[in-house]
Amino acid sequence: VESAAAAAKSKLLSFQVQMYDLEDLFANPQQTEFLIVTIPTELAVRESVRLLNDLTFESPDFPIKVRNIVVNQVLKDDGSDVNIFLSHVSDGQATSLTNLEQALAKMDGAPRITKVRYLDTEPRGVFGLKILGDELLKEDEVASTASL
Repeated sequence: VESAAAAAKSKLLSFQVQMYDLEDLFANPQQTEFLIVTIPTELAVRESVRLLNDLTFESPDFPIKVRNIVVNQVLKDDGSDVNIFLSHVSDGQATSLTNLEQALAKMDGAPRITKVRYLDTEPRGVFGLKILGDELLKEDEVASTASL
């Protein structure tokens, strides 16, 4: 038992030293920098800004270098790629929903999927939650009427 405890302690100390080395590596701007990758939606941008603040400002004694932010899925200014983008989004949603439905079909007592139509803005704050709630209630009313 003592040899097992000594081995565990040795592994733990080794892990601790590795974490210190990793901390030193992250704090060295000549060796390490983070690249933030996001998409141009409000939620994704807010999370990216939060990550940037956490990496660079939250710990002034341990800042992590961030020189670039990549924003994917940016549409052209002239709108020439909107139809292609919408087609890809639609195809991706269909595939993802099918995958979700297949995964749930394998479960006993699987949760019900509630699909909410596309809203022209991201639901934010009380007003956004009210709109989302109204949409959810509409689906429940349609489902109740269909089962009658």
